[in-house]
Amino acid sequence: MPEPSTAAFDAGVAHALRSLGADGSAPALDPLGDPAGAARALSAAGGAPLLLRVAPELGALERDKEAAFGPAPRDPVWLRIERGASAVQLAPLRLAGSGPARASAGDAAGAGEAEARDAVRVEVIAAQRPCCGAASCTRERTYVAAWLALAAPASSAGRGAAEQRLLVAEAQDLEAARAEALVEAVAAPLAVALRVPLETARGTEPPDAIAPRPLPEPAPEPAPALSAAALSRFAIRSEGELFVLRDHASHGPRGSATRNALIGGSLLFVALALWIQVMRSVAAGDSGIAIGVGSGAALLSLAGYAFLGVARFSSRYAARSAPVASFRPGCFVVAPWVSRTGAIDLRPEGRLGAAISAGEVHGVHVQPRGDRFAVEIDTDHGPIDALLTGREDVARYWRDAMDRAVASVRHPGGPSARQRLRARSQTQQAAAAG
Repeated sequence: MPEPSTAAFDAGVAHALRSLGADGSAPALDPLGDPAGAARALSAAGGAPLLLRVAPELGALERDKEAAFGPAPRDPVWLRIERGASAVQLAPLRLAGSGPARASAGDAAGAGEAEARDAVRVEVIAAQRPCCGAASCTRERTYVAAWLALAAPASSAGRGAAEQRLLVAEAQDLEAARAEALVEAVAAPLAVALRVPLETARGTEPPDAIAPRPLPEPAPEPAPALSAAALSRFAIRSEGELFVLRDHASHGPRGSATRNALIGGSLLFVALALWIQVMRSVAAGDSGIAIGVGSGAALLSLAGYAFLGVARFSSRYAARSAPVASFRPGCFVVAPWVSRTGAIDLRPEGRLGAAISAGEVHGVHVQPRGDRFAVEIDTDHGPIDALLTGREDVARYWRDAMDRAVASVRHPGGPSARQRLRARSQTQQAAAAG
């Protein structure tokens, strides 16, 4: 049985897949989470339809009075393609209800329904980004992304509707050639399968003249193959200059709004009873009891007000996902702070504390936790459980994705100044103890 907290999400995903003529057991490709595996599958011979998960474009960065945020998140979408045909089927990650396919607010499949669209081209773009954010570092990383351009829906013809772009694959590396090779290894066979041109910095290649693109050496190992249902809950993609892994089955802060409101209301109810007792004690001239009970009433009133404040913020959380971790130049944050739209707070801190340098990561591992499996990031500060799931293959899939994300933001070279100071301190402590 699925967990109660994910049952509605699982049902919505199943409905979306049925609208495409697929089901949860169908194999699915996620070039954003496993570019090497997707490249191999797209390049393989065979005529069976392919199910891909891709991501829509995001809006501009957000800002409030106190902080800057990344763009508001959007759900990924399912894309069903058939080799040799430019027509594709597009559906949201999840669909609500059990009647005709329709998407909930915030989904990104055209007008919010499963629909047929025509692919126009696959384009590969590149940009330069800072290596690690350190003032003394002058290195730059090359960010490369492959986008699939879709023609405007037939229902919008004649109304000036623009093309829609979907993010298919992306990579970031200090070696520009390696990032380009990895992304083009996905983009080229996709363009061939859809019979559309491939646009790169070197020019436009027509469908019949697209050269094969090998994976960079050493070729990345493909992640464990997952079904669409197993793949659906978590997804990683860039949001501005951050790579963000999200849990799309989580309601984020909104999931605790009712609980916090009930706790806050209960505390205020008890506080009210205590304030009544304070007034009675004052009227009876018993100042000692009045002071003692009044102190407790004040504490409960403050706590209740705080819980209601948290509940009010949580109830206004508009996103349909919660971030698991964000990876930014030089560091990463587990459980980052978010705005009410779900956008990532750009300050290097989160609910578990300050950001941790990517250079302080020893490895990303899968660890059993009872009947579940955790993706653990082992750091100089100790292990951190970033993700918990009931399936080992899912945990190994996202372990590989997080390992690549850490590598894509890590500053190259030896230990940092902080690591050298820590090692020196540990040596001195060991010498003193001996």
